[in-house]
Formats: sequence, C-alpha cells, structure tokens
Amino acid sequence: MENKKRVDGISLAIVILNIAIVAVLILLVVLIYLYMTGKLENADVANMDQSEAVASMTTTAVTTDTVERSEEPVEETTVPEETEAPEETEETEPELVEAIETDEYDPDFFAKDLFIGDSIYTGLVNYGYFPNSQVFAQIGLNPESALTKTDESGNTAVSKAKEMQPKRIFIMLGSNGIAFMGNTHMAENMKELASRLKEACPDSYIYIVSIPPVTKAHDSEGQETMVMVNGYNKLLKGMCEDEGIVYLDLCSKLEDATGYFSADYAEADGMHFLGTAYKRMLSFFQKSIQL
Repeated sequence: MENKKRVDGISLAIVILNIAIVAVLILLVVLIYLYMTGKLENADVANMDQSEAVASMTTTAVTTDTVERSEEPVEETTVPEETEAPEETEETEPELVEAIETDEYDPDFFAKDLFIGDSIYTGLVNYGYFPNSQVFAQIGLNPESALTKTDESGNTAVSKAKEMQPKRIFIMLGSNGIAFMGNTHMAENMKELASRLKEACPDSYIYIVSIPPVTKAHDSEGQETMVMVNGYNKLLKGMCEDEGIVYLDLCSKLEDATGYFSADYAEADGMHFLGTAYKRMLSFFQKSIQL
C-alpha cells in the first residue's frame, strides 16, 4: 500500500514536471517568435524571469503595435467652409452703344471761325447756326473745285479767308468726289488748299475734317459706299500727319453700332445732315480742340 502511494506520488510529480516542461517550451517558442519578429530585444530575454517575460511580452507587443500604427500616415480631413450661395441676378442683353457722345457746344466758341465745305456745310447757314460771312459752302464742291470756285461776292475760299483772317478754319470736302475722283488726287488738292490758306492766313489754325459716313441703305445703292468713305479718310489722315495739319475724325462720331451713318443724324438721302447732326459736329470740334 505504501509502495502504491509512492508510485502515485512519483507519477504525479512526473506529470507536473511534464506540464512545467511543456509550459517552458511554449514560453520559449513564444519568446523565440517575438525575438525573430523583432518585438523582443536580446536584453529582455536574458534578464527577466518567467512572470516578467510574460508581462514584458504583452507590454512590448502592445507598445510596438502602437508605435507601428502611429508611424502610419494620418490623412488629414478638412471640413469645407460654408460659403454663401451667389445671389441670382437677372440676365440682360448687352446694349449696343452708338458712337454718339453729346450735342452740347458753345456758339460763342466759333464766333471768329470759317467753315469751308460742300452742300453739307450749307446747312450751317440754312439751319441758322452761322451767318453767310462765316461759311464758304456750295453744292457739289470738292477739293479740286474749291481752289477756283467763287461765291456771290466773287471770293474764292482762299480770298474769303484772307479777308476774314479767322481764328480757325474747318475744311470738310470729298463726299462729292469719292464716286468718280481718285482719292490720291483729292488728297493732293486738299493739301494744296491747306497750303494756300496757311499762306493767306498765317495766324489761323487749320483743321481738316473727315467726310461723314453714309447710311446702310445709301451704301447698298453702290454710288458712295463706306468702303470709299473709309479709304479716302484714311488717305486724308495720312496726308495731314505728313503735313502737320490737325485731322478731325468726325466720321466715327456719326456712325452707329453697325458702322454706318446713324439714323439719329442722317437725312433721308443717307448722306446729308439732319439739324441735330450739326450740333453733334460742333460739339465734337469744340471738345477736340479744348483737349
């Protein structure tokens, strides 16, 4: 009986020993795994007992896992700022702005001036803007005939200017010639007229004015067209620049948004002026000179 108890005690001890050996082996396997995976340093294996090893294993695993996770880039998220919705506005069609600025002028400004031109300038007298003494204008006058034609008093444009000695001379000629006279020929005659006026009136300021536009309806008739008008005016401007004469671009001030003579200023024939056009012209002259 005693021998049986001894055998049972030895067997129990062997079982406990086996369990301990297995536990140690399991612990060693875990430690080796942790070491191989870099989660445990050599010093940790050498210096800790079983309980410390278990605690250290747990702590190291948790700490390492935390560090690894913290090294992962964290994507920043931003909350978009609230913006106010744009106010709805009612769309409007763009307005066509005509090349018309103002019709205001001072009549006294032109009290000592002379105007030389064709039938368009006759309206300055007919509408009562100026007396005959300040205007030399005839139906059909062009740059060539202006050198020789005389008025009722027997004066040419140059002799009238010489007698008057005006402060300023405004010349507008060419509408009667663009359909049948060469632009170069007309520009040369304008140059000659200006030269004679300078000689006759050395103290006068001379201004050469572009011929006015024509209406779209007149243009379609083919006799005088905007192509002709623009071609002559371009040549006239170049001549003025070469000769040191002031050029006034009245044409662009009477055009509408389509590039033709504005209905606000054009007579029914598409070339001559309504009474309002003279106000626009004089306003442009005065403002151009005073700038």
